[in-house]
Amino acid sequence: MSSEKRPATGLDFGTSTTLVASPNGVVPIGEVTAWMPSLVGHDEDGVVVVGEQALDVPEEQMVRSIKRMITDGRGFVRLETETGMRDVRADDLMAEMLREAVSRGRAGGQEMTSQQAIRLGCPAMWDGGQRRRLVEIAQQAGLPVTLANVVDEPVAAGIAWLAGRPAGDDTPMRVLVFDMGGGTLDIAMLDVRGANHHDVSVLAAIGVAEAGDTLDEAITEDLEYVLAAAGVDIDSLERPRRARARLAYAAREAKLGLTTEPEVDVKLSRREFGISSVVYRRTLLNEAFAPQMDRAEQYVGAALRAACLTEMKSGSVTDILRTPLDTLVEEIDVVVLSGGMSQIPYVAQRLAQLFPASTRIEMACAPSENAVALGLAKAGRYGRVNMYRPAFDILLEWDNKRETRVIYEAYTPLIEPKQFAKSGSELRFVRNGRDLSLPDAGTGRLRLVSHSGEKMRATLGIAGLDGFRVALSEQKFEFSIYPNGRLRLVDADGTYDGQIENWHALQETGNG
Repeated sequence: MSSEKRPATGLDFGTSTTLVASPNGVVPIGEVTAWMPSLVGHDEDGVVVVGEQALDVPEEQMVRSIKRMITDGRGFVRLETETGMRDVRADDLMAEMLREAVSRGRAGGQEMTSQQAIRLGCPAMWDGGQRRRLVEIAQQAGLPVTLANVVDEPVAAGIAWLAGRPAGDDTPMRVLVFDMGGGTLDIAMLDVRGANHHDVSVLAAIGVAEAGDTLDEAITEDLEYVLAAAGVDIDSLERPRRARARLAYAAREAKLGLTTEPEVDVKLSRREFGISSVVYRRTLLNEAFAPQMDRAEQYVGAALRAACLTEMKSGSVTDILRTPLDTLVEEIDVVVLSGGMSQIPYVAQRLAQLFPASTRIEMACAPSENAVALGLAKAGRYGRVNMYRPAFDILLEWDNKRETRVIYEAYTPLIEPKQFAKSGSELRFVRNGRDLSLPDAGTGRLRLVSHSGEKMRATLGIAGLDGFRVALSEQKFEFSIYPNGRLRLVDADGTYDGQIENWHALQETGNG
């Protein structure tokens, strides 16, 4: 069965919401909305509850934004249970949430535990280890997935936008996807070509752990000042910790209300706060949001520079770093907005100021929070969407394979936004002998393990990377992968340059 005809299901496990989609559209899994809240906790009997049911448990027994446990590298969350406060495995809670999503999807007519293709979304910033963790959690929930089923969220959002376009216009386009959700800001740079724009080359995708949750914190701080002006000091209340938790919830509600209204009346518990409401205006939200959007513009610049490094048609790394942002944005035809945060008018306003008037700014779909799930379900119709990062592990083995080091873990970002503040020589993925705790002498071999389901090939010098002999040395060993697919190995015997083959090749097969 061709990838275009293969049935698929998209599962968007988001920081704030979880959605399921088929190629025909979103499969409703929420009790009152299409999405299920990404909430999990313990009820009074110690039973794990997820989604809407978790809204009914006290704040100290609930975890919001649990997906951030993967982003932050945390294995446990602290919850109030029937036996008191204790650490609970975050992965077990996330697996329970995905299990519930699968169950609700099945009730909605979408079977997700068969051999049907399942695609998961993940933030662009996640490395190979974080992606593996998501896959293991999904497998624990009964989903038949591998690393090859994971697609970057901004890429999926871009595909949702492409899938919603009318057929017939095959003009090549440069598309920047700005995906701002609850936990991360993800930006992807896409080169779109071919009949009905089915050839999608991902030139760059970067992300940072700063999005809706960060703005919620700023609004919460604002509301504290508004309350103080009204004579309410949070610290003097009977239960200040609980009051701040309630205020954080009110901040999220205010943010949603201000997407359509210039001001909202923030409802509060008079018994808890001594006041029933305060007014919060969009002008205040924009002021709180401005520093975050300032940083977001810097990340847009990082994504555009990363795309230049991937293509590396002319010039040098220094030239790319010195290119003004005003020049880089001129090549973008469309900015696609995705994620719940993109519905805040200030986002489109700021991006319209950043890009030239000729650049269109459009929502990925309506509503924009559905984009990732819809794009995941349709990803198989498009070209390879992960080749800007190697879809394979690179291992170094010696002592008859009794000793192994992972040099590169599949799908790990080759560069990070913070690296653009450093010298050009840092704009690569690099591991040295000290990182890997290599011995001072001996001989090893490189081994390549593909996760794409296809045979991958890379070269060093005139030889293939798979099986390449390495002179071990903690002091002299260094392995680098550059954004344009170039490779370099330095060992005790010399320096070898190479290339990942077909780095820019567009094929009909997609992820999964």
